[in-house]
Amino acid sequence: MGVLKKIAAAVSAAVLCVMPAALPDTECVLAAEEIVFSGVTGLPFEHGDPFKGVDISSVISLENSGVVFRDRDGNPQDIFHTLADAGINTVRVRIWNEPYHSQTHETYGGGICDPDCAVKIAKRCADAGLSLLADFHYSDFWADPGKQNAPKAWQNYSVSQKADAIYSFTLSTLKKIAETGVNIAMVQVGNETTTGMCGVMLESYQWSDVGWRDLCTLFSAGTKAVRDFSSKTLAAIHFTNPEKSSNMLYLAKSLDQNRVDYDVFATSYYPYWHGTMSNLTNVLTNIANTYHKKVVVAETSWVRTLDDGDRFGNTISSRDKMGSYVSYEISTAGQTAFLRDLCRAVAAVPNGNGIGVFYWEPAWLPVGNDYNSNLQLWRQYGSGWATKAAGEYDDSAKSYFGGSAVDNESLFSADGKPLDSLYFFRTVHGDGSSDAPEQANNLLLNPGFEADHGWTAAPQGWKLHGTADDHFDVRAEDTRSGGYALHWYTEQPFTGSSASASATAAEDGVYRASVYIQGDEKTAYQVSLTAGDRSETVRGTGQGWAVWEQPALELALHKGETVTLIVTVSGEAGSYGSVDDCMLIRTGDLIAPQVRGDADGDGICGFKDVSLLCNHLLCIRYLTAEQAAAVDLNSDGVLNAVDLALMKRLILAS
Repeated sequence: MGVLKKIAAAVSAAVLCVMPAALPDTECVLAAEEIVFSGVTGLPFEHGDPFKGVDISSVISLENSGVVFRDRDGNPQDIFHTLADAGINTVRVRIWNEPYHSQTHETYGGGICDPDCAVKIAKRCADAGLSLLADFHYSDFWADPGKQNAPKAWQNYSVSQKADAIYSFTLSTLKKIAETGVNIAMVQVGNETTTGMCGVMLESYQWSDVGWRDLCTLFSAGTKAVRDFSSKTLAAIHFTNPEKSSNMLYLAKSLDQNRVDYDVFATSYYPYWHGTMSNLTNVLTNIANTYHKKVVVAETSWVRTLDDGDRFGNTISSRDKMGSYVSYEISTAGQTAFLRDLCRAVAAVPNGNGIGVFYWEPAWLPVGNDYNSNLQLWRQYGSGWATKAAGEYDDSAKSYFGGSAVDNESLFSADGKPLDSLYFFRTVHGDGSSDAPEQANNLLLNPGFEADHGWTAAPQGWKLHGTADDHFDVRAEDTRSGGYALHWYTEQPFTGSSASASATAAEDGVYRASVYIQGDEKTAYQVSLTAGDRSETVRGTGQGWAVWEQPALELALHKGETVTLIVTVSGEAGSYGSVDDCMLIRTGDLIAPQVRGDADGDGICGFKDVSLLCNHLLCIRYLTAEQAAAVDLNSDGVLNAVDLALMKRLILAS
């Protein structure tokens, strides 16, 4: 590390820790600069917060091996509650099919991450108020760019049979996990699938279109299971090596060409191997802008020490293994500085498309410091990287078994206490712009045109009327959020093409409708809200590509009334545009019509109202503006004896 970087790191550490000694360590972290993710929408967190996540897949095996997690004072505490207190909102958990020896049923190790383990973790997430990211490997053991073995039970399956198996396994496992009550916020369909997945390896196809077709058949089977599980759960595809910018764009393009329906392009980012932060931002921005996807860093970490805590070698064991892309102090303060810069890099992806960061296995601690004793625990409880039993499935495990290879990258001390670097996540927030609460109350069935998960000219919940051929449909083009939008383009002029959606008012109230619309200056639009013989309309014209406008209008409705939102567009030859993220929500109560002459608000014009007007005219007690409007019976803007006479006449006539 250069002298200037050492000075910068020292200054950074001083800024973090120059606090009164009497204050707890958490106050030190809270004093640090806050990282704000702007414009993040569609996530289940308050204030537009991004994913602030950790992968602790090995935690059940570690606890069974005797590892005790503690609070900052050293008292035993459920790690899930510690994580929530530190600002974490989501736990990532890897899911293998059958990580056991086919004959002896001995565990392969690695945390024994089968569906039952995922259920146990999900239950504890639910109890602590944490969401879940389910990371399906579609393998019986580790899956990464170097190996993507199909589960033992599927190894002789054809591609179509694997697709069916992936769909069934994904959907059934998600349903089982959901029974715990946890919120499954996102699902990874595959883990670090840069070279293939589930035995379908692109290299064996010479990276041809046929290979991509077969691989994307598997991806699509997984994402369809996610869609069929819940429309609120994000589907992610996970790759690695963002330092190879052109490769990442090639991967995203291949998914698009093969019409894979997914929401989030996920990548691993380990600073030792994966390039600069600025490159990461640029790559993720290009993918987000070009293919209209959210982006997330699904795995990351940084070393806090080069010491080995369990007599099993670590991935980063010396400075010469730390690469040359970025460098931070090897310390807890260095972890914090790294995480701050990484979150800044993801938050810099525009339009709220950078949606968060997950730290990989920050709690994979040593189970002890005696190798022989550790070995027994690793074998019995699967709390190490691999056991000899895994050798039947993964050749590399035959010579690479043992404990934790990342205990020196943990966000916990060896005795289970959370470090300051874990509490960094308290400083990461959204900007409060999340529209998730409104979306939950949206009366429209398919407000973002996502329900059909692909191209359609007949979207669920909508009626389309096109006045020119093949120009008005839902497609993965020019979206504001999600994967799809209502889109139009034609080389011929058209007039009055429309999309309409209806809903029923659940109770009396004022209802607000809005749509996001963008298009060229040749496009004219009209948005109407109609119920019975009542209607409100706003009109406008396009302001240019990706310049989103949000016309809105309100209508008073009674319980049981049917209300229809209609978007009508017209355009000259070559005009284009799209509609996305439509909204129809109740915003307030109906205000009862004011009774003429009723100054006291009791619903009738009577002698009390006469008395109030007299007091006003005699300057004894003045009426409010609302009261004055009620008794200005000749509507001349002046209160006088004429209004008093008209009021008396009104009372006598009633």
